[in-house]
Amino acid sequence: MFRLVGVLSLLMMLSVVPAHAHGAPTDPASRAFLCSPGQPTASSPLCRSAIAAGLPSKEWDNIRLPNVRGQDEAMVPDGRLCSAGLAKYGGLDMPSADWPATKLKSTDFTYKATIPHQGSFRFYVTRAGYSPAAPLRWADLDQFLNVPSPPLVNGSYEFKVQLPKDRTGRHLIYTVWQNTDTPDTYYSCTDVEIAAAVKPAPPAAQPAPAAAPPVRAAPPTQSSAAPSTKPSAPRSSTPRPVPVASSAEQPPSNATRFGISAMVAALGGLAVLGGIMLWRKRIL
Repeated sequence: MFRLVGVLSLLMMLSVVPAHAHGAPTDPASRAFLCSPGQPTASSPLCRSAIAAGLPSKEWDNIRLPNVRGQDEAMVPDGRLCSAGLAKYGGLDMPSADWPATKLKSTDFTYKATIPHQGSFRFYVTRAGYSPAAPLRWADLDQFLNVPSPPLVNGSYEFKVQLPKDRTGRHLIYTVWQNTDTPDTYYSCTDVEIAAAVKPAPPAAQPAPAAAPPVRAAPPTQSSAAPSTKPSAPRSSTPRPVPVASSAEQPPSNATRFGISAMVAALGGLAVLGGIMLWRKRIL
């Protein structure tokens, strides 16, 4: 009897102890996970500062608030989003560009559930122009994914995400896990480096079509008649002037001289003959 009462008392004591460790992002990893024991980044200056300020590094998966019921902005004040307003996690809120950041290599996210719960996940990313050196505000965030009741795979929740295409460089992913089987909601900050989208290479220039080979002219047909070797003179419509010999330039030939002499002699003979005939007529 006393043994049974002892067992029941022990169970009642255990039931009132709050559950320890529940879940947080591990790929890409949250600030709390990167500052947990065994992580190489736990020795980074900001993690050491957060632990010195009271961060319970072993409880990296227990940043939660009860009875939020979706009223996150009302329950978690600006500048304290990474700690969910819990004083012991306040070191995670320190604004700095020196927090260890994960270079995103894929769109697969993993949220490790150390104690699984039913619930939905909401993912946010900082807007363009975000500065990690300024305190994080709700106005700095854009929600890009909401996943209700995802299945548990090998102790983790897995997600295929699609970040806004205009986000590149240093940003912060803010994850909210709202339970439906407990009154708790969990919060996490994850620093990331988003690579610029690779632009597709322009299409290769098409080679110019090969030029067609020149068409060779057929050789002229040989005529049966032998071609004349003397080129013909070009014809002209203008009449060619008849050349006239100039006496000044060329002396008269012998034939010309003989003709002239004969004509003069004949004329002289005619004159003499005429004179004789006139004389005889007067005498008679």
